[in-house]
Amino acid sequence: MVARLCRLRVALLLSVFRGIPSAVVRSVGIGALALVGAIALAFLPQWIVRSTDAHTGIDTVLVSVVLAAAGIVPLFANRKHLEPRHFAQFPASPSQIASGMLVSTFLGWPTLWLVAWWVSLIALRPEWHTAWWAVVVGAVLALLLAVAGTRVASAFAKLVVSQRNAGAVRATGLLLLVAALPVVVFAVTQALSSPGGKLTSDAAQVLGWTPVGAPAAGIALAAAGDIEGALLRFGVVLATVFVLVLAWYAIVRVSIERIDRPIDPNVARQGLDWFDRFPAKPGPVIGARALTYWLRDPRYRVALAAIPLAPVFIVVALWVAGVEPHILALVPLPVVLLLLGWSLHNDVAMDSTALWIHVASGTRGRDDRFGRLSPVLLLGLPLVLVGSSITVTVMGDWRVLPAVIGMNLGVLLAAAGVSSVFSAMLPYPTTRPGDSPFAQPAVAGTGSGLAQTLSMLGALVLAVPPIWISFSAIDQISFGMNLWALVFGAGYGLVVVTLGVFIGGRIFDRAAPELLALTQTFD
Repeated sequence: MVARLCRLRVALLLSVFRGIPSAVVRSVGIGALALVGAIALAFLPQWIVRSTDAHTGIDTVLVSVVLAAAGIVPLFANRKHLEPRHFAQFPASPSQIASGMLVSTFLGWPTLWLVAWWVSLIALRPEWHTAWWAVVVGAVLALLLAVAGTRVASAFAKLVVSQRNAGAVRATGLLLLVAALPVVVFAVTQALSSPGGKLTSDAAQVLGWTPVGAPAAGIALAAAGDIEGALLRFGVVLATVFVLVLAWYAIVRVSIERIDRPIDPNVARQGLDWFDRFPAKPGPVIGARALTYWLRDPRYRVALAAIPLAPVFIVVALWVAGVEPHILALVPLPVVLLLLGWSLHNDVAMDSTALWIHVASGTRGRDDRFGRLSPVLLLGLPLVLVGSSITVTVMGDWRVLPAVIGMNLGVLLAAAGVSSVFSAMLPYPTTRPGDSPFAQPAVAGTGSGLAQTLSMLGALVLAVPPIWISFSAIDQISFGMNLWALVFGAGYGLVVVTLGVFIGGRIFDRAAPELLALTQTFD
């Protein structure tokens, strides 16, 4: 099995040199650019600074980034990777299939690029030549870690994510990449501008004890004469590789022996827009319908377009008042998230023409509340990640990223939880479906001012704790405080939104007929 898969891998490698001339030239050009990129990445630390001590920190950071990418990227981008279940019908045991797939992974273009990079590193680091055994051990362990990590990540993602949800997973990976890109660029710029500074040395010291940074750190320690420290780092990598290999064999066995539920051919799987991407359950179906409204109904689009305007006036007013710029950078995103979560406070009235479906079918209130949160969460959570990354980049200190994310996440979820309650408790007349989004119903004594005021006050009050904790962490920067601000913001927001869904759902269950009668009078 191993020999057969290796022969197939070699044939696949050589296939890029066959075909029409234009395709061959393009493949060779891409390969040459990749090789130049590997050599340039190895030469980068030496080009930035001449000090060999500074090379150690930069090499550890770069090796960590490359090896971490080898384990993270396949979680989201694995469409061209083979699955163990593809070999389920072959006359081979799970262990033979696992061994064949693992060994054949070494015969791939990404692995060859990694080898070229390590060869370039060895050639361009004369300080490593005094400890050849450590160089060989570190390079081999790094290669094993990359291959095992890639295989485990790809197989695990294919095992737990259905084909129907693969597109959402890829979109999530792209979102995380976009969110992390500003912070990574800022951190790398800071490190390269001061290669011998405290930021680079602290990052290298921490990463040197992780599996992704230990190979480079071990080689540097061995070259410096610290054999015990080098062996400890190599032991960390070796233990991680051992665990990953065990996990790989277990995943292969489960993948081959598990039988997926067949898809009912009578159930439509395409052409239903958002309903294709959500499970066929009450809450997700309501969420799919709500997302359709948000994309197609001009009333929602006008409200969303107005949300970004509020932070502009607030920031200008605070700037005129003399607030410091790094504080101003924290203001716009929480305001946008607060208004986004608060925009649901009258969603029952906005959805009045379809509310009778929920009442007639006996839909539970918590499913109604949860489904209506879907547009806010699907829009707000990516906004939290991307906006927080941009915020810390503008502030000029990426160390406060956990606190900023915790603050923004807590504000969004707290506002959404309050809106889930008020949407069922105090609905008031709004623009009818089909009317101009700028037209308002002429109904007196509706209590719209009271509902808006109370819901906004409730959202503001419940948003204070995560804001307070995060500002404390930002004022006195420490890793522990920032981590606590992230955990508190996420946990607090989750508790508030869960309580809001259940309380709002209970109100909806008790007052569903009255809500239906009330919203019909609005229409």
